[in-house]
Amino acid sequence: MTNSTKLRPWERWLKGLFGGFEITELMLASLIFCGLPLVTLEQEHVSVDLFDRFIPQALHRFRDLLVLIACNLCVGVLAWRMWLKARESQAYGDITAVLELPLAPVFFLGCFALALTVVVFMVLLYRRFLSDDESLPAPPPNA
Repeated sequence: MTNSTKLRPWERWLKGLFGGFEITELMLASLIFCGLPLVTLEQEHVSVDLFDRFIPQALHRFRDLLVLIACNLCVGVLAWRMWLKARESQAYGDITAVLELPLAPVFFLGCFALALTVVVFMVLLYRRFLSDDESLPAPPPNA
């Protein structure tokens, strides 16, 4: 049996890509944050109707208003905290361990996407509750 440091052609595929894990992490975070405004605009969030049978039909519109306001506030706080984290990451010069890619642009992208989601929630609030246009669709029913 010989000891060889030379890789056979098929063995190079078993080693993986250099920095592949970091690229996957950064791209996954970017994908999730960039998809949030689109999912919000289409009102395709996962929703569970645990209490719908206990809430009278007359209060469903009020419940929808409260949910939209609560979601808008929560996403607004997340955008603000993400902005603080992005600024901190930029000031410290945070980088990934292997590829030494800067992390601040990913945080700023997430902050921008969250801020855009806040704007989308405001548009939804306006369209659903403040607009006089009766032709606007109601939110999709829970599946």
